[in-house]
Amino acid sequence: MRELDTAGDTQNSRQPATKREGSRYYSRRQALVSLTSVGTLALAGCNFQSVMPGVKPLWERDFSSAMAAGPPAATDEHVVVGGQDTQLHAFSADGERTFRFETGGPIEARPAVPASGGPVHVHSTDGDLYTVGLSGAKLWHVEGQAQNRWLDRQGPLLFGTAPDGRGVTGYDARDGTRRFQLSGQADPYPPSPFSRSPTLSGSVCLLSAPNSDGDEKLVAHAPRTGEVLWESKARDRSPSVVAADEWVLTAYWRSDSYSTVCMRRASNGHIRWQTAVAGDVSSHFGSPLWLGEHVYVQSSRDERPDELVAIDRADGSIQWRRSVGYELERVTPTSAGVFVASSVVDPDGGILVRLDAFSLDGTRRWQTTTDVHIGGTVQSLGRVGGVLFVASDNEIAAYDPDSGSRRWQYNPESSQIGVSAADGALYISHRDTGGLARLPTD
Repeated sequence: MRELDTAGDTQNSRQPATKREGSRYYSRRQALVSLTSVGTLALAGCNFQSVMPGVKPLWERDFSSAMAAGPPAATDEHVVVGGQDTQLHAFSADGERTFRFETGGPIEARPAVPASGGPVHVHSTDGDLYTVGLSGAKLWHVEGQAQNRWLDRQGPLLFGTAPDGRGVTGYDARDGTRRFQLSGQADPYPPSPFSRSPTLSGSVCLLSAPNSDGDEKLVAHAPRTGEVLWESKARDRSPSVVAADEWVLTAYWRSDSYSTVCMRRASNGHIRWQTAVAGDVSSHFGSPLWLGEHVYVQSSRDERPDELVAIDRADGSIQWRRSVGYELERVTPTSAGVFVASSVVDPDGGILVRLDAFSLDGTRRWQTTTDVHIGGTVQSLGRVGGVLFVASDNEIAAYDPDSGSRRWQYNPESSQIGVSAADGALYISHRDTGGLARLPTD
């Protein structure tokens, strides 16, 4: 593992400008791949630790009749995962099988599992939406209308992509009764920050919808009834959005030099504050906004590494800015600080994950360039049990959250993995071989 100890918050910036072709749709990852020389400079003088042996899972389960598996979903008591064998597989946290349920087709999407534990909801590629109790009994399903797409559960309601793929349907989670259908342009597989995927919290369901002029507005719906709560001003593109608790955060790119970040009350759209942030607040890997003790945003500027910007939740004042890797991808806020995963060039070829840890006041606690290679993106970053874990599409490793030293690295017999964590437990599915494992977190 390569570790960097940098006192300041600046890095070598001799990187070619990346044109944001078609406004901001050009991925900076294409430029990152070509920056091997810069990566070598950034890593100069690093201490190289010896490679640690792979970790042994607490338990593993293979699906003998499944050549592939979907991403898992977990609660504090169990984990469920779909398979190419058309089965929904469920296990206790100890690895005991609790049920196996057969659908009409392979299961490729992540199931929706409420915090209460059950029931479990899942799409199958047969087009049906299934709801299964924790005993393994089918409670209800919707035939031939559900898409193999986005699902989420909030309280007594289940939300899924509408049959036409352009809105959201709300179901009573107990019996499958359709409560409402919301129009919009939902895209459940967001390829960029400009995707129109639904944003859902316990307080609001947000959709981007076009008006007659082709501009788009953000429409907020009550998640229990579907009624419209408020609408934003129509603009020529959708904002980046995140919703948590009673608040909605949006970010609009204004020009090549700055973006506007806005905090609204979820119930009525009332603006609490608006703040101009230097740079392009956007991401090609998900939302560039996170809510923790501060509001955290990703800011990109040409010829510079990405920055993490911390904004005061109460008044919108900028508290600090810190540079990370060339392209920031994931952020995990905690009550004591924030962890960041970004990408840097491996001088030996390819792209590696870099991890940064900051205190609430912006002090950089540690910085580590890992041995985790990014084939596509940083799939997940999280704090669970006593470790900080980071996963790419085919590797996962755990680090000490206090020091950044590596605890273990897991090399699965799979070129594609799915990750889920809950209440001290960490699970991965072997997506192209069909299997599930629980990894240690202490």
